[in-house]
Amino acid sequence: MAVGRIEVQDESSYGAAETLSIKEIILRQIRKIADISCKEFTGGYWEKKPIKTGNGMMFSETYHEDVRESYCNSVDFLIDIIYPLSDEDLKDYLKKFEGFKEKIVKYNLKNNTKEVEDIKEDPDIKIAKKIKLKRQTFRQINLMFERNNFWQGSGGYNE
Repeated sequence: MAVGRIEVQDESSYGAAETLSIKEIILRQIRKIADISCKEFTGGYWEKKPIKTGNGMMFSETYHEDVRESYCNSVDFLIDIIYPLSDEDLKDYLKKFEGFKEKIVKYNLKNNTKEVEDIKEDPDIKIAKKIKLKRQTFRQINLMFERNNFWQGSGGYNE
């Protein structure tokens, strides 16, 4: 295997393994994010369909994925891939925003203590905020690529 390249082989390919550079892997992930972004961001749900059988009816259940969570997970995976290649600006951004968790601080004046509690909010509002954060992070990743001239190969990373 060549230095800086990763061998990729799935169960359906029985021939020679495909060798990809880190840039090719990143491009594949960006393509997946683009494909998900072109879909309606629907939540996951189960669909029941009646099926006629010889002596009655049965129901077939199919789960449709939560496209919103798929988008967020795809961006998270991209973050994992590019993190070792990222510059200080992106690392600072990721520490500040991706590591941020909203909290409520309650003060008890009787015994002068404070308690930290996670915010409980509507799941639709929570996922909308998460998607907004992931879109903002995806933009920051693309700005890092531009700053480092990543795609031309003359920046901080060369194959």
